[in-house]
Amino acid sequence: MQKVNVPLKTIILIILIIVFTSLSGCGQKKEVDVGKGQQITVTDLAGRQVTLKVPVDKVILQSSGSGGGFITLVAIEGKDAPKKIAGWDPGLKEYRYDMWTKFSEAMPGLKDIPDVGDITKETFSVEKVLSLQPDLVILPLYAYLQAKEVVKKLEDVGIPTIVIDYHSETLENHTKSILLLGRLLGKEKRAQEIVDFYQEQVNKVYTRLEKIDKTKPTVYVECGMEGPSTYSNTYGNYMWGALIEKCGGVNIAKGKVERWGPINPEYLLKADPDVIIITGSYWPKRADSMRMGYLDSPEKAKALLENFTKRPGWENLKAVKNNRVYSIHHGLGRDIYDSAAIQFLAKIFYPDEFKDLDPLGNYKEFHKRFLPVEYSGVWMISLKD
Repeated sequence: MQKVNVPLKTIILIILIIVFTSLSGCGQKKEVDVGKGQQITVTDLAGRQVTLKVPVDKVILQSSGSGGGFITLVAIEGKDAPKKIAGWDPGLKEYRYDMWTKFSEAMPGLKDIPDVGDITKETFSVEKVLSLQPDLVILPLYAYLQAKEVVKKLEDVGIPTIVIDYHSETLENHTKSILLLGRLLGKEKRAQEIVDFYQEQVNKVYTRLEKIDKTKPTVYVECGMEGPSTYSNTYGNYMWGALIEKCGGVNIAKGKVERWGPINPEYLLKADPDVIIITGSYWPKRADSMRMGYLDSPEKAKALLENFTKRPGWENLKAVKNNRVYSIHHGLGRDIYDSAAIQFLAKIFYPDEFKDLDPLGNYKEFHKRFLPVEYSGVWMISLKD
């Protein structure tokens, strides 16, 4: 074979071309991996324009047990939800222990998620959030309004925040929140399925309420966390208070309590409501609190509910004398499955007009279609049944 003499400059040029081509190829591949989605700008439920890359892979959740993004994330992602959560607040464990127990059994990875604290309290750590390198922090509107300075700190270090809202109890905000998270997670189709189910269920109430021409029942609702001995929070035009009005009732706390807070017992006795609702959850540190949820039974729940009717003066209330005392799980009132709560309220306010509704069946169907846990326990009861 004839020997070919190649000049040194040519050899060096060839080597440089090969190296440059290899590096360019690596650079292109890395860009595809890092920017596997696209950069978009969305409007969150605080009306803010937020720019970020989607789909997001790691998120920080706030208000995990109180109308934050946890249930929506689980409904969208299923059993893979823990892989998406880089950190969260301790709310699910502290305020919804029954739900924490049930969901962590189905998704053990939840137990390994770091606690970053509560953004509405002094426990939240921006430094810890930064160390977890999340793509996004998700928080409800009420938390954002309480912690705008913390949100600014997060955004100053390059961590975007998205605000959702289930607390205002509007069909529009529920729908926007679900679809927004679906888009950010790259699961628009799944989010739309949840929205379709939700709208179908709530419209069974809202479209028929317009045709009811009756005197609206007066209603008192109270969070049963403190037990019968202490009057706990009732709600103004917010959360359960807003739901009462939307379901055709008259909230006696409206105008007396701005958002939430205890009612004056004397005012309650004077108002003499037609319907009383004590919400329950699983607060292990309070033995006489109203217990509802995955871990309880109707028999135990009714016994606890009856204790509330023994408060001083309550034996004279119309709601007690007419057996119109009820309980519902506190967590049902501000999340993507509150269509069950809406149906329950409408049915107890107008039993004849909504006798065909099955709010419990609705809630069971939601579990079957969207949650990686099986229905169990007790979620809504009447003291007379």
